[in-house]
Amino acid sequence: MKRIKLCALALSTCMALGALTGCVSAKETSAEPTTSEVTPATSDDATTASEETDATTEESYEEGAPLPEDFEYVELDAEGQQYANTFISNFAEQSMGEFNREDATIEDLMNFVHIYLKINAYDEISYETIGDVTYETFTWEKAQSIVGKYMGIVLDIAYENLDAPSGAYGDQPAGPYYQDGKIYYEAADGEMHTSFAVVDAVENYYDGTLTLRFTVYSIDYEVYSGLDADGVRAYYKLTPDEAMADDTLTAIASGSAVVDVGQSGDYILISYWAG
Repeated sequence: MKRIKLCALALSTCMALGALTGCVSAKETSAEPTTSEVTPATSDDATTASEETDATTEESYEEGAPLPEDFEYVELDAEGQQYANTFISNFAEQSMGEFNREDATIEDLMNFVHIYLKINAYDEISYETIGDVTYETFTWEKAQSIVGKYMGIVLDIAYENLDAPSGAYGDQPAGPYYQDGKIYYEAADGEMHTSFAVVDAVENYYDGTLTLRFTVYSIDYEVYSGLDADGVRAYYKLTPDEAMADDTLTAIASGSAVVDVGQSGDYILISYWAG
């Protein structure tokens, strides 16, 4: 796969993370790209969990982000829990296994945007037939917006690394392709995305980042089939205890994510692991 040159996105971070207690309140991130090159950017009393919780966390996430001694657990209020769950669910619902923005390719980023739009903003997807192939398309501008918002990566002319859609089936990948300001993927039947994440613990390392430890759950298929958008969103409000007690859910993975924190408290993904 083609790799793109990386360049840092200027992000302001919360310098007072020690006093962070559920300070985030919305799903959308507000950081705006400030560079023009194509690149990835480089409670008053936060409570410490019990020894039992510490042991469980270390055992459950031994393959994820490390656990240095100098950190404190951040206590999330209801609004902060919902925000953290929703942010991580944007990646978990795609069955993402691993991501590191320093190593991200243009293909990685477009694949995320493609599935994100199909799940969360389907009206941004259009259909176009070229030759024998029907493609799902979305604008390069929309891709820039989503990648900047969730990964803090500025995309300028990275589309130059992508081929144009051929209009013929063959051995080539299903996408991404680029042409005339749009990204193209061969159209495929819809897939039901029943997974979401619940953040179990948030660790403050006093370096402008947080580490989120989480569990990925799958909603029972028959239950999910009967849910509307509000019904699905209700799951994003669950606390770890509520999720474990919900018999419509099955835990399917655990993981960790490292995030930057903007001045508003919004998260920007640095790395992600689940398995």
